[in-house]
Amino acid sequence: MEFNRLCGDEWMALAQTRHGGQEVSVIVAGDEAVIVPLTPEGEVIFTVEPSPALGRDVLILPGGTVEAGELALEAANREMQEEIGFRAGRIDFLGRVQPWAKYLTTTSYLYLARDLTPSTLPGDEDYDIRVERARLDDFEALIESGRLEDARVIAALYLARRCLSGSGAEC
Repeated sequence: MEFNRLCGDEWMALAQTRHGGQEVSVIVAGDEAVIVPLTPEGEVIFTVEPSPALGRDVLILPGGTVEAGELALEAANREMQEEIGFRAGRIDFLGRVQPWAKYLTTTSYLYLARDLTPSTLPGDEDYDIRVERARLDDFEALIESGRLEDARVIAALYLARRCLSGSGAEC
């Protein structure tokens, strides 16, 4: 599909494309990996990062852009090392979602990461990333409290729990 870029930065751009007989605006952005890092104690390692869209910090999962020539699985392990200081010995693919399928080009590849070992890589953020842990079994309480709002994160957590329960894809 062809897009006429109107404005943007290296991460995303507002563009127009033809749909039917009209020009339609879309957001063009690269694909991403989103990871559920799970400790042996059943805790998920979340990140707390600033949201320019909401003007406040948000609770999300580690993740980021899949670079050109990089597999989403490789991006998952790289992003964990950059954001939370761990590398996974085991990463299972949970699924993929289109966060806003009608107007955003991004595909989010969701992974469950286990067998975590300390390992750090320098990140590309110009802000500090805080880390917070919560039990996977209790993540709905974070939704109910209003602390967890990101739909990609919520989908990943449900898929991870389903995978670990044996009722989903093989983990």
